[in-house]
Parts: sequence; C-alpha cells; structure tokens
Amino acid sequence: MNLLRASLILAVTLSCGAQSSKPVYKLLYSPQTGDPIGDLLYPFEVRPGLIYALSAQIGSNFGATIFSVTSTGTFKSIYVFPYANNTHVETLVQAPNSLLYGDAFSVSGSFDVSISPAGTSLTHFPFPGGPPPNQWGPLNRTIVAPPGEIYDLASQGSPSIYGLARVALTEKIEIIGQFPGSQPNPNANILYGPDGNIYGIGNPLGSFSSGFVYRFTPAGAYSKLLDLPSFQTSSHGLPLVAGADGNLYGTFPKGGTNNNGYVYQATLTGQYRVLANFPATGLFEPGGLLLAAADGNVYGTTNSNDIFRYDLSAKKLELVYHLNLGEGRCYCQLIEGMDGKLYGVAPTGGYVGAGTVFSLEIGLPKPPPSVTGLYPSSGAAGKQVILWGNYLLGATAVSFNGTPANNFKSTSVQSIATKVPTGATSGPVTITTANGSYTTTQSFTVQ
Repeated sequence: MNLLRASLILAVTLSCGAQSSKPVYKLLYSPQTGDPIGDLLYPFEVRPGLIYALSAQIGSNFGATIFSVTSTGTFKSIYVFPYANNTHVETLVQAPNSLLYGDAFSVSGSFDVSISPAGTSLTHFPFPGGPPPNQWGPLNRTIVAPPGEIYDLASQGSPSIYGLARVALTEKIEIIGQFPGSQPNPNANILYGPDGNIYGIGNPLGSFSSGFVYRFTPAGAYSKLLDLPSFQTSSHGLPLVAGADGNLYGTFPKGGTNNNGYVYQATLTGQYRVLANFPATGLFEPGGLLLAAADGNVYGTTNSNDIFRYDLSAKKLELVYHLNLGEGRCYCQLIEGMDGKLYGVAPTGGYVGAGTVFSLEIGLPKPPPSVTGLYPSSGAAGKQVILWGNYLLGATAVSFNGTPANNFKSTSVQSIATKVPTGATSGPVTITTANGSYTTTQSFTVQ
C-alpha cells in the first residue's frame, strides 16, 4: 500500500462519522476451475439478502448463466441458456412484473428474453427489422422505467444508425426514436432520469475527441442536453447516475488535472462542471457503472482496483476500499443492499480469474424505502397500482390514506404491485419495510 492510498484511507476513517468503521470485505462467490461461470455482470437484489447476477461466459455446450448468491455466500444456478448459434446473453434486469429480462444475439438475429426468477417460462421475442443486416440489434444498455417498460439502445445496418428501443411487458420491441445523423454514436449506459426522461452520453461521428449528453422523452423525442469538453470519450462507455439532489453525475477515465480522470456534474438544465480530479498516483482511472447510494453520495470503481466515494456534501473524493486480485478485478458493478452493505460483482479476478461476487460493509445504515411515483395515480377499489421508487424489497405493509391494502407484493427493488383496498379514500400512500416507512407527497385519487 503506497502512502497516498494509506492517507486516503485515513481521511475516510476520520471524516465519515457513522461510516468511520474499517470496511469489512466478504467474498461470497468466485468460480473455480471447471465451473461454467465467468465474466460476471449486472447484480441486483430480488429479496433482502438474495443477489442475482449474470455470467456472460459461454462454452462449447453451455450459454450464459443466471445465478444467485445469498448474503451468506450460498450459490445457486438459476438458468443456463442453451448454446445454440453462438448465442450471447449480455444484460439482465428485473421489471415491475417481477420477470427478468435480457438482451441476446446470435448468428441468426437479435432478440430479448424474459424468464421468471425461478428460471422458468423462458420467452424469446425478436428485435424489429427482419433478419441481419436489416434487423435492429441491442447495444446492451438495458434499463427499467415505470410503470413497467424496458428501454435499450439499438443499432441497425452498416454504417450503423442508432435508436432508442422500448420493450413493452407485452414482449413487443419498438424503435421509438432515432439519433440525428450528425450525432450517431451513443456509447454509454442509459439512465432513467429524475424528470422521467432517458439520458446518456455519446460522441459525434464516432470521434473520441469530444462528447455530449443527450435526452430522450419516453415517447422517443431526441434532444442534446449539453456538449462535453474536448477530451477522451471512452469507447467502452462511461455512465451517468442521478444523484440525490436531482443532478446527473459521471466520470471519465482520462483527462483532468492529472490525466487520471475526474468526476463531473450535469444538471437537467444543461450546465456542466468538473467536481473532483483523481490524483496523480494511487487512485486513478474511474469507470464502469456508478451507484447513487441512500446516504446521498456517489460510489464507483477504478482501473486501480479501488472503490471510491464522491461525497456530495463535503465535495470530496475519497477512497473507500482497495481490492486485491483475489478479491476481484475492477472495474466492478456495485449495488446497495437492503442491509446497507455494498454488493459487487467483478468480471475477473478471484480464485481462477473468472470473477467474484462480494459484499463490503462500510457503515452505511439500512436504506429506508422511498416512492417517487404512483402508476396510475387514480382508480377505483381493486385497481392494480405500481408504486415506483427504491429499496422496496420485503414490504410488510401498504396503505391508501390510512386504509390497509391486503394485496401487495414487492416485485423488484424499485417496485411494489398492489391493489386499491375497499373503503380507501383519496390521499397519500404509505409503504413499510423492515427498514422504515415512507408516505408519498403525491396523493392517490380514489374514484
């Protein structure tokens, strides 16, 4: 450990109050020799303490694998896709109907799949446009948005044109919007923004000398939010995340004062500013997916195998934990569990270099539930309503203006499906989990 890293760890220990305890790393799973698992991606929690993820590795007689790992380290294979026509499955998300959705492609075309969390009821549905090269294909940027739709970036032809695909839960894929010809190259994960629009970054005409932040409405209308300065826009994509303050945050692996990357902010009104530069040595080259945690801060990982935090209140970049190669090789993907721990998947590293699933306890409190939308916001008794927000797993009670709902279910970490109870009156909706309760500022109108 060099002196800079040691000083950063000391700074975190002294400055973080409730987060002052030494981080506790736990290896939950790492493939061993002979396991048909590797290239681990896209973790999410389906029940408190139960993490799902995707192994994108394929072999001569097996395809990608959906698997689960508990917070105590119990591994289970949920579904192994059959290897056929060199089929690859590249993403995995959970929708408000509780089904898992993923992008796939093969020599015969591109399609999406849906499957139950138990690994049953596998369904294929193709992207539009006919067989290759005329068929649209996914760019593996899948996100879920309320009340229950999935969005993805897609491309068609050579040279490629790019568009926004919407996957309805009726399992129909539509291209609802396209990028203008002068700005054709989206290159990072998209984000469902706090204003209900979809955001991402790209670079014009395939150039890596400058970039821009773009916006799509849910109906597919495109606009450019802002231009990014002339610096290296990485071809592997650098994602945005929505902070607790309603602004967007992102990183770049190069550029900045030390050419080791930096954290920046993009407001929804089109302002841009650099927030923090990564140091000359030690902590450098951020990348991968960012996490906006319940403590209001932004977390991420680096090419130097570090987990970092940008403290929005203190306006400070901090080292949280440095992983050795046996613990996982980052860039990693992080989520925050219902128990307050960070859970991560590393695509490589571990026992035989095939990746790891791990937890990291850094003193964060258990995240309370939050609700940002009711879909629909009105209806009669018996009407199904999706509560959309975050940290909604393990719901123990739902009420409409004080009237308990007897029919409700946490269908993902971001959604609860419920029905308007008989006798309910118009007013706010309250949801309770083991971590606390939340009452909406939005009222539900009982008809």
